[in-house]
Amino acid sequence: MDTLRNRFTAQKSSSQRYSDDDESKFHKPMPSGHFMAILGLILVTFSLVIYIEKQLPKGVTIAEEHLHPNGFIAERAYNILKNLTQIGPRTAGSYENEVLAVQVITKEIEGILATAHPNHVVEMDVQKASGAFNLAFLDGMTNVYQDVQNIVVKVGSKINSPHSLLINCHFDTVLDSPGASDDGAGCAVMLEILRALVHSDKILRHNIIFLLNGGEENFLPASHGFITQHKWAKEVRAFINLEACGAGGREVLFQAGPNHPWILETYSEEVPYPYASSLAQEIFQSGVIPGDTDYRIFRDFGNISGLDFAWSSNGYVYHTKFDSIDNVPLGSLQRTGDNILALAKGMAQGHQLSNVEQYRPGNLVFFDFLGAFVIRWTMPVSDLINALSVIVSLYCIYSNAEEARKYTGVSKRTYIKKLGNIIGLIVLSLLLCMLFALGTAACLMGLGRTMSWYARPFWAFFIYVIPTLVISLVAILMHANHFTKEIAMFPWTVFQLYYDAYQLLWTIVLLVGIPLRIRSSFIALTWVVFASIGNLLKSHLFGQWRSRNWIFLHIFTVGLPFVQDFYLMIGALYLFIPIMGRAGAGSHAEYLMAAMMSLLFGKLFCFVTPLILLVRKVDRIFSFLTAIFLMSLAVLLLTPLGFPYSHSSGLLAPQRFMIAHTQRTFHGPSLATTNVSSGYWLVDMDINSPHTVDSHVPAIRDAQLVDKECRDYLYCGLPYLVPVLTMIWKTHWVPGPQPVLLKPVNMTITARTPIEGGERFSFTVSGPAHIGVLLSPMKGVEISRWSIPTPEPLPGPLWNGRNTYFIYYAHGLEPVPFQFWIDFQIPPDHHEAVMDFAVTSHYLFGEGKASEDLKQLVDQFPDWTAVNFWTATYESWIIR
Repeated sequence: MDTLRNRFTAQKSSSQRYSDDDESKFHKPMPSGHFMAILGLILVTFSLVIYIEKQLPKGVTIAEEHLHPNGFIAERAYNILKNLTQIGPRTAGSYENEVLAVQVITKEIEGILATAHPNHVVEMDVQKASGAFNLAFLDGMTNVYQDVQNIVVKVGSKINSPHSLLINCHFDTVLDSPGASDDGAGCAVMLEILRALVHSDKILRHNIIFLLNGGEENFLPASHGFITQHKWAKEVRAFINLEACGAGGREVLFQAGPNHPWILETYSEEVPYPYASSLAQEIFQSGVIPGDTDYRIFRDFGNISGLDFAWSSNGYVYHTKFDSIDNVPLGSLQRTGDNILALAKGMAQGHQLSNVEQYRPGNLVFFDFLGAFVIRWTMPVSDLINALSVIVSLYCIYSNAEEARKYTGVSKRTYIKKLGNIIGLIVLSLLLCMLFALGTAACLMGLGRTMSWYARPFWAFFIYVIPTLVISLVAILMHANHFTKEIAMFPWTVFQLYYDAYQLLWTIVLLVGIPLRIRSSFIALTWVVFASIGNLLKSHLFGQWRSRNWIFLHIFTVGLPFVQDFYLMIGALYLFIPIMGRAGAGSHAEYLMAAMMSLLFGKLFCFVTPLILLVRKVDRIFSFLTAIFLMSLAVLLLTPLGFPYSHSSGLLAPQRFMIAHTQRTFHGPSLATTNVSSGYWLVDMDINSPHTVDSHVPAIRDAQLVDKECRDYLYCGLPYLVPVLTMIWKTHWVPGPQPVLLKPVNMTITARTPIEGGERFSFTVSGPAHIGVLLSPMKGVEISRWSIPTPEPLPGPLWNGRNTYFIYYAHGLEPVPFQFWIDFQIPPDHHEAVMDFAVTSHYLFGEGKASEDLKQLVDQFPDWTAVNFWTATYESWIIR
């Protein structure tokens, strides 16, 4: 190291000593062209990371099977998926789901088991389950289910182990979707893994249970039925859940645990193509992503730990008619199959399943580096690493303050004070970036050009990222010109001051993350560690004198955290951008995107922006970046390229619509009918809905915003299929003809029985396979208990200051009326109505799904839309 340092210091050029007229210490040492080259390098880095992120292995064909003995064959999984999706939508309770899908899957399983190796003991069971549970999802609900089906296969051996690994998928779908990715592909992968395992002669140390459940989309009942009632449930020690919120791409491990770090360690050691992050887990569990999986059921009702995987790319087709097999690449099946097969073998052959409680304590911080390998450590180790990194970082900053005192005469106290001032400037500049982005978003909304980035995400770069970079550069340059005048003749010291300020800010973030137990603090850790390495290497290799070679050191040291940070960001953006198309009209998607892009890229450029302090003729840089921004804005506003939706091949990004052809009936306190109406309920899925299609669908021009009804009627007097009123509250109503109801809903109060302090109401509700019961006791009246087998009634959001309750009921192929009772505690002086009570019914499949009027309306929608449609009813009573 001394030799290296001597070489650098012994060969001091004029530029290093700042003695030349052009490059003296009174002048900036970096030409603007060098900075432009760095910006070009950043673009190249972006492109390479995106390219790496999209890479998939080659799918193995059946013809190549001899080259992969006992391996995963993607083409065979693809054929299974093809057979399953040819059925069409498989909504729970439909003939397609309860009969045809079960036949396809059981036939495939029987064919696999017929040629199983004799070393394995294999059993298959088809379960029907009924039950109920509370689900604290979205606004909260109670799910009551009847005769949901599970197909279960247990692979064991003559060892007869009492311990099992569970692998889960679901074969049902939402209405109108063939469900190729969600979750037909997961089931196809599982069946091919089953084939690979039972055809191998290798004996499993522990059992593997394959659960193909027939009811996930109606809010997770089938997995609940298995884990609480099935004969093999008690032997499950860990699980793997396969899900989707997109189609194709790489499956991301986005939930792990709780506790049991050995599961994640097995994943890290066994899978050939890792993609995992504790950041993804914290994002999902924060609730900002509107969704839930069977992972919750196994965790909360089975007290089991496991891993949750999901395909997250191409979320545009999720839960639409476009979720077809055409959007599931062979490489995605191969990648997931190879990973889950290796993981299942590793877990089933491991010793931990024999005594999982011994390995229970602890959680891991984990993340993969460009999909090559997983870095992980336990929380105690994380605390130690973080604390040491904070200490080293503060030492480096202190050393730089001492160095500045020697060479510039700035005292250490003054240096530290300046650091604090600069941190304030950094925070202020981030706020300015966000304000400018939000202002731009407001202008675009005013001009009717919102969500241009939805189908073409590159627009977000041009309209939000470039201004963020420009404002950050201007802010730091203006601050330095006024705040560091006394050391302006030492440009390297000025640069070091701002570099240290960014490092100190990341150090503070890392320090705060230690007591808060934030596992995504590894992001701050990478910045702190490599910034410290840069400082240490700079001191040993260059000392106070720096040549242009220093820039390579800077690029190398901050380049690694820059690449890792962008890698994490691009994965998050691939997930979030499609979500904005289904987050509801009240989500303020344009503002969210503007704020998110400015904040994410503002922090990403943290060690790029100080370089502007070393650059001569900065006006060239600002002119170039500003010109790109203005030209991009002009193209977005003046050409069709700014249109947010697309139906083009390879650029599929439809606008989503949900339409319920609805009949509404309202009864007053005397139970007499007070109002009846019919029409089309339009659920606004994004901020552009519904008037983007006015020129195609004339009826939409008459759409009326639903507002007053939300104050007058429970759940706005509308047939919400799921309790999402707090998220999707902005909807429209188009008056229309009465729907055709093949099996009208019927609600009967079968008994009213006095109880101590109140009254018991007994109800019977019958109708189609999917029914909602909504109720809200009057003020002063409370629900004490009910016959539904849950620990206690789960209240939802308040309505007019009163509790609400949402009960979702669904049955299998055979209709079964929903019978239940509720005990109300009623004050002795209460002589008014007891409750508002409403029943919704949903005809999601079969002949009753859509009348000719509804079909004709849907047929008018353009090809760049995806419409989910059904027939529904809403009937309410004020019960005294």
